Amino acid sequence: MLNISKRVFLFLFLLASAAMQAQTSNAVPGELLVRIRPGYSPSDIEEEFMLSEGLIPQLHTKECVSEYMRIWLFTFDEESTDKVDMIRKVNSMRGVEIAQVNHILEERIVPDDPFLGQQWHHIQSEDHDIDTDLAWDVTTGGTTTEGDEIVVCIVELNGAKWTVTDIADNHWMNTNEVAGNGIDDDLNGYIDDYDGWNAGTLTDDLTEGDHGTRVCSMIGAKGNNTTGIAGVNWNVKLMMVEITGATEASAIAGYTYPMQMRKLYNQTNGERGAFIVATNSSWGSNGQPADAPLWCAMYDSLGTYGVLSCGATTNSNANVDITGDLPTACPSEYLLSVGRTNAQDLRASGGYGLTTIDLMAPGDNVYLANNSSYATTTGTSFSSPCVAGAIALLYSAPCASIMQIVNASPTEGALMMRDYINDGVDQTAQLLTETVSGGRLNVNNSLNLLLDECSNNGCLVPVGISHQQQDLTLNYLISWSLLEGINSFNVRYRIVGSDTWNSINNNTTTSVLLSDLLSCAQYEIQVMSVCTDVNSNWTGSYTWTTDGCCENPDLINLVSAQATSAEIVWNPVMAAEAYTITLLPAFGEMVVYENVLTNSLSLTDLDSCMMYTVIVNSICGSPEIETGELVFHTTGCDQCSDLSYCTVEASSTFEHIALVVVGDINRTSAGDGGYILVTDYTDTLHAQSQYAISLAPGYAGNTYNENFIAWIDYNSDGDFDELNELIFDAPIPTTETINGNFTVPSNVQDGVVRLRVAMRYTTGTSPVEPTYCGAWAYGEIEDYCVTLDHVVGVEEKTDRRFLLYPNPTTGELTFELNSIQDSDPISISFVSMDGSIALERNNFHGKKMDVSSLSPGIYSVVIRTKNECVVKKIVRQ
Repeated sequence: MLNISKRVFLFLFLLASAAMQAQTSNAVPGELLVRIRPGYSPSDIEEEFMLSEGLIPQLHTKECVSEYMRIWLFTFDEESTDKVDMIRKVNSMRGVEIAQVNHILEERIVPDDPFLGQQWHHIQSEDHDIDTDLAWDVTTGGTTTEGDEIVVCIVELNGAKWTVTDIADNHWMNTNEVAGNGIDDDLNGYIDDYDGWNAGTLTDDLTEGDHGTRVCSMIGAKGNNTTGIAGVNWNVKLMMVEITGATEASAIAGYTYPMQMRKLYNQTNGERGAFIVATNSSWGSNGQPADAPLWCAMYDSLGTYGVLSCGATTNSNANVDITGDLPTACPSEYLLSVGRTNAQDLRASGGYGLTTIDLMAPGDNVYLANNSSYATTTGTSFSSPCVAGAIALLYSAPCASIMQIVNASPTEGALMMRDYINDGVDQTAQLLTETVSGGRLNVNNSLNLLLDECSNNGCLVPVGISHQQQDLTLNYLISWSLLEGINSFNVRYRIVGSDTWNSINNNTTTSVLLSDLLSCAQYEIQVMSVCTDVNSNWTGSYTWTTDGCCENPDLINLVSAQATSAEIVWNPVMAAEAYTITLLPAFGEMVVYENVLTNSLSLTDLDSCMMYTVIVNSICGSPEIETGELVFHTTGCDQCSDLSYCTVEASSTFEHIALVVVGDINRTSAGDGGYILVTDYTDTLHAQSQYAISLAPGYAGNTYNENFIAWIDYNSDGDFDELNELIFDAPIPTTETINGNFTVPSNVQDGVVRLRVAMRYTTGTSPVEPTYCGAWAYGEIEDYCVTLDHVVGVEEKTDRRFLLYPNPTTGELTFELNSIQDSDPISISFVSMDGSIALERNNFHGKKMDVSSLSPGIYSVVIRTKNECVVKKIVRQ
């Protein structure tokens, strides 16, 4: 008896509008099954094909397969015409609804790979597996219904051994490139990339990494070949990209190759490039996404062309939400971050994270091929490719309507596949609190979710709905992607929660303009395709909120800044009748501009070389949100810049100053050539005030011991006094951040002076210290301009681990104390700009404080515990 599911039987014999994948190995040579549109005959199809293609190739009617379903069998000469090309041509014809190859049916048995029984992740009696055996009853990979050869790109620190029998037949090769001729034959920007790409050597010479072989075998070990094991995908093509050097730069270079190949495939309609649906990265690094924006951005770039990426999270038992991890903490919606489970459906070890790790997949003691044999292996390195293989399997599903959506909008298609993977997991109690999806991969569930959404009427559901506001009005243009075979569209929209839809029928374009909507209201819209003989289903609801809410501007920009003036602009708010702008200097009187009627303002009578904070509030009610702030400083630091100081020289080739924190100065940087005068970071330092200083070295490669010293030229005489102007002298050489404190003297004069930070490589038991003048071989010097203020301030540190809002305030402050326990008593002082204490509370335990008794002005809020003191400025309006 044929072991074929009812769903597969329906697709094979009724077909509807879904077609089986066009695998050349299981299709009758030279035959196509074609469903003809109403009003057309087989002879019409033959005539249309001849008129469009000429006398050769020819398409001939063989027999009627189902008169009720309008399905006919056609023949062509496959020796002279490529099958995939023929499918594309026939599918593009006006009288054809869908065309596919005529598959050969065979008994569905458990694959004959002798070690399949040891692959618990495929088949396990306790059902902690991913149910690949059930998915294989529907598809075993290979090509899409449109004939696209499905490819997964494996980005590896080393390559794979392609002579291993189980992966040899699935080795991807760039057949549009002539190997070794020194020419970029396929015009993809890479020369002689026949076997893949080595981003380090810029050739296709790949090493034979054992780790890469195991990863490849998890994704796509050839199934049912009487050899070894089976991959999640039996027939997927495996592209190898090797990134030598194991650095972020090499990773970005490596990812660029699959991005370019999929982009080229999309642009040339499959003539060149590769139909890459996923990348896999079974490697990573400790770190936070904020420290690697370029790396994380690569996943969004790949997703733009329809490529999902799978990343293996850390193998350490860590909450990635807190500790971070690269790349798996990257926020891209096109990245699936994967942890590992064992045969008991538990995460015994490895990273987890309720907001960062999307799902888990088998990775403990999984049985895979390696360079010499077969063996069990453990690691998230093998959980991630398990998911990558599942993504590729979904693309081979027998559903033409899904693939037409993929071809019309690769990005939309990729996000659909991501959702099928995440929504199809088997959820467990443990993983519900440790992953975004709450569970472990189940490829059969995901496949069934896809098939459930497969359109059986040939009229495709619109995709890619978006909205665009028309200037500053309540008119919105709603758009969606164009799909073939659609005559018009029906549209319906309403306010979310309403019982009544507004309808627009038989719209002949892929957009509709909605006019005069209500302000600050959430709307939903759905679109339906109208075809010749049938309509599609409605799309899911696309929602957006119209403009007109009373809110503060969320974007303030500096147009220009001079010594005594500046110009700012902010995004206009439709509901705002006017704006209030608060200007806060680093010290001195605050300025308030009331009833500003435009979304820009010229600021005059400013102090030169001064740091300013600008706050913009809308006048239209009582918005609860706090506006964004713009911080800038005026020019005019010439006194600091023009002073003549003795020459200092060093080399930052191998090490450099990576971090300088002094007061409000907080600068991170790479090497600046050995010396730099920094003019775009400054602060005001008050007499008799204490400030924290933090300094850190950075390295191009290996780490080295560094010594730090810092001075301030308090008397601005172009010299640094070793006794009176030394503010920090590192007690020991360091390779990490080093911290200290200093107090500004009481007798300083107002004005702009020079701050110098020097770092010097040192070795041995007698450290060599930097000097404020001179030269040394390895290290760096950074100078800054700071403003001295003789007014006595308050104790201030840069460790400001709490929030106060609203700011400005008219009466009540809310405290969010991130580093202080609720049970800890704290003391709060409000210090005015003349140094006097205007309000004080001791043993404070609350979250809110009434400050209406304060006079309007700027205050330093000083919070003290028994262990620390932190400071923040607020404005009392």
